[in-house]
Amino acid sequence: MLHLLPAEVGLQVVSYLPIQSLYNILQVSRAWHDLVAVNENTVYRNAATLHCLVQEKDCDDLSPQAQCPGTNWKSFCRREFQIEWGWRGKAPAYVKELSASGTDVHRIKVDEELGLVITTGRRGGLLVTDLKGNGPLWGLPPSHVVEYAHCEYDRGYIVFNRHDNNKEVWRRVVDAGNEDHCTASPPDSDMLSAWTEGIPRWHASTHHGHFKPWGLLRLPESARAFRLSHLTLLASGSENAYLWDVSDGRLVETIGDIQRRYHDETLGFIQYVEVNDKYAFICGSNQLRIFERGGGALVYDLSPRSLLRKVWNVVPSGEHPASGSSIVERQRLQKSDLNMNDDQFLAVHVSGNGKDIAALTTCGVLIIIPGFQRLTSGEATLSDIAVQLRFHPGVDHIQGMAIYLALSEQDGKVAAVTRRGLYLVSPDIEFSRLTTERPPRPGVVVSRVTKFEDKQSLSSVSCLHITRTSIYLNWKPSGQDAQPGGGNENNGLPMFFGGLMGHPPMNFPPPAVLPQMGASGNDGQHPNNHAAAMPDGYDNEGEVDTDEVSGFWGHPGDLPHLEPATFGVGEYEEDGVDEEEEEQEEEEEEDQFFDDDFVEDFFDPEADPFEHPMHDHGNPVMVHMGAGDPGGMHLLINEWFVPINLSTVYRVSF
Repeated sequence: MLHLLPAEVGLQVVSYLPIQSLYNILQVSRAWHDLVAVNENTVYRNAATLHCLVQEKDCDDLSPQAQCPGTNWKSFCRREFQIEWGWRGKAPAYVKELSASGTDVHRIKVDEELGLVITTGRRGGLLVTDLKGNGPLWGLPPSHVVEYAHCEYDRGYIVFNRHDNNKEVWRRVVDAGNEDHCTASPPDSDMLSAWTEGIPRWHASTHHGHFKPWGLLRLPESARAFRLSHLTLLASGSENAYLWDVSDGRLVETIGDIQRRYHDETLGFIQYVEVNDKYAFICGSNQLRIFERGGGALVYDLSPRSLLRKVWNVVPSGEHPASGSSIVERQRLQKSDLNMNDDQFLAVHVSGNGKDIAALTTCGVLIIIPGFQRLTSGEATLSDIAVQLRFHPGVDHIQGMAIYLALSEQDGKVAAVTRRGLYLVSPDIEFSRLTTERPPRPGVVVSRVTKFEDKQSLSSVSCLHITRTSIYLNWKPSGQDAQPGGGNENNGLPMFFGGLMGHPPMNFPPPAVLPQMGASGNDGQHPNNHAAAMPDGYDNEGEVDTDEVSGFWGHPGDLPHLEPATFGVGEYEEDGVDEEEEEQEEEEEEDQFFDDDFVEDFFDPEADPFEHPMHDHGNPVMVHMGAGDPGGMHLLINEWFVPINLSTVYRVSF
């Protein structure tokens, strides 16, 4: 009997039991109940490490008492399992629209610890908003931040690209203290001017969410993609990769000749890059390569043709979501053969602990490699440890099926967006992960978020961010569910401050219905790709994607109807909402975040607090496609069609 053993031996035995079994032990006898109850904190601390809810070395720093006074390890485990059940649809999941980020979101970075949401816009600009209060804190105008800018964030540093291929580094004001800028690569006059001009616009009582110019990294060649992690920026050109220390602005290493042929293949087009303290990961269309930092040795490469011939197909379960959640639906996994020789890699991510890799192909195959260093050392083969999932088994050989990939830094959870849905992949906590060997089941649970199913909006997702408790993505704002359709004449096209993209207003709507600040700008399939940061209507070579246009380049037919982008006041009203009450509520909400002078200037139809330069694009003309056309409305600029898709930040939390 357990209670007859010495207490320390009994606790050691209990420490290897799943949390579900701890509840059963309490019901066996009073003696067993007392053994667990008296040592409750120790028992649940051991359970937390067993289930990989926390690493053993981090237990003291991450103890519940240290993070939240009054809590204990039992409540910590309960909360972690609530999150886990939420990923599986067994506990409630909540969707919230973070409207303060505007309706033109392109990239998203989130710091939940500091409560910051950082976004860049499809038409330029960068905005920092308050995660909890859903209000703007600080920003840079589109006149300074280019359209479709990719941004990175890590430990209080923001990095984004500019028109001349250099990378701007901005640092959180409260972290910088009295330091003006980094020493090796100081900011230029444009950055300093943008900083000083923005000071009067933003309330600075606490400097929360405020950033200052820190450095300008001048790259030796055009960067195809860049990624910031562990305060190291990895920027990859076509032939070389560069690693910078953003804290002091130094170029610390150059990895040369990344395109050299290996296994009779080059990298191909650079799709994505990733970095940690030991390796640089470069994801090309033809190969995924891992280079060792501190020398640049190639330690591992993987081609889509080298993937396992067996795959787990992800198919609908046919069951309704569990009562705990109405939006997360568990999927079934069916083992099948994989025969897709023309696939290409799309993206790669490495976990925060540097042990696990997740890669996604353009045809929707997800490869999860736990303990990938066993591959680089030769201790294991891909078939020994890898798990492969295919999200759309009935749609073979369709390039562009996959859209975006995200990997949690802490717990190995993966989120992926395809043209058919938003999928959540979670390690199966029912088996012990004391080793990294692949279990036979295959050791993951896959769910789909049914809230996000619109195919056009899925194709327009340009960012996906994952944290321990939440998923963030850009999606069409609420009230735009009717778009694109025949009955909505303006298709939800936003009116930007000072007119459409900086041009004189056309039938300017009343101030009360203007969107919040932050309407400031998808490179589709290139999550951290600067060179491919183009609207959906362009491909990597700069040519028009004719599939986006129906009845024009797509197939023979008459030209679509062209008309100026005019807006009527009635188009912005919602049924059943009193206009005066809505106007009063919005004014009261805005007063919480801006001083009176700024609010007065912000809602002045003649004023333009954020300029929206067209970069000599000329006057935009709106093109109304047919009612059945999935492209909805397009923007005609210098004879090129650019699809218009409203996009704001949504948060799915568990």
